[in-house]
Amino acid sequence: MTKNLYPFIIIILAVLLAVACVKVRNPEETKGPATLADITTAAAVDAKGQAMGVVREDFVASTPTIYLSFRVNLAPENTQLAAKWKLFKDSTGKQVDQNLFDDSMTVKGTRYVSFGHQAPSGEWEIGQYVIEISVNGKEVANSRFIVREVKKADVPAPTITFFKAEPEAISTGQSVVLSWQTTDADRVDLSATGKVPANGNKIVNPVNSMEYTLSATNSVGTTSKKLRVEVTSFISDKPELVIVDFWVEGNKAYYKIRNISEVQARPSTTYLFIEANYRDSSLVEVLAPGQEMTLVFPNYNWTYGAARTYKLPVRVCADARNEIGEYDENNNCLIVDW
Repeated sequence: MTKNLYPFIIIILAVLLAVACVKVRNPEETKGPATLADITTAAAVDAKGQAMGVVREDFVASTPTIYLSFRVNLAPENTQLAAKWKLFKDSTGKQVDQNLFDDSMTVKGTRYVSFGHQAPSGEWEIGQYVIEISVNGKEVANSRFIVREVKKADVPAPTITFFKAEPEAISTGQSVVLSWQTTDADRVDLSATGKVPANGNKIVNPVNSMEYTLSATNSVGTTSKKLRVEVTSFISDKPELVIVDFWVEGNKAYYKIRNISEVQARPSTTYLFIEANYRDSSLVEVLAPGQEMTLVFPNYNWTYGAARTYKLPVRVCADARNEIGEYDENNNCLIVDW
């Protein structure tokens, strides 16, 4: 009877061996083509590129910017995305197939992507539109929307979703990042600056306590919000370094650093972080009391194109290695969405 069981035992062992040899692949290791999901059009997107507010398939001609948003899943490295915008039919229903915009982007992994465009001539032409989406040169999806004539009932009052300062209180010489988001505004103004984007941020360096006003305007009227930044004088017998500005020119990232104390600051090192990842360092020479210096991160090439509609969280930190023993070690970083 024992001999009769041998064939079954051998079969079971073979099955167990085969299962043990199967490697369970992490989904992120998938080498197949990227897939797309959540394909939508909208009047606004967040910093990640995801559609905000009401997802629309129809817009009025005065819509300032129309966005295409979608999620790309498990894209292998160097996956090429493209979007071709067309006016498909005019206001009479006649097919015209007029090319308007061409977008492209290289991606990897899983993330949201968005492309946005303003009306070609101040207002969108009445008609039907199609956006053809391609992955590695092959059309895989499309999104359609309609633009219709503006009626008075179609125009809501402008709104300010938020208007904030970070931080709200500083010492003399430090910087503040003002950030805001609006909807349904034809024009947005910031006091002491003038016209600004509908959604954005700005670095300011108030010398004294100051009130800032953001105003959003359209044909219905104006909506305003105010905030106040408190500025106090700074006195210390230790050096104090702060980052007061950050910007990009070409493919290089620049920043301004200031010694706001009344004593000399020894050489130090500044770090650059993008999306919480360390990117580069920059050597700072001796800074005299009150001295400001403009420097560059020498070994980092900025590769994020200006055509993108999402913003990147950037952090620039003075005295990142704690080399000089400052009065306050907690105010060294400037954080902006760029």
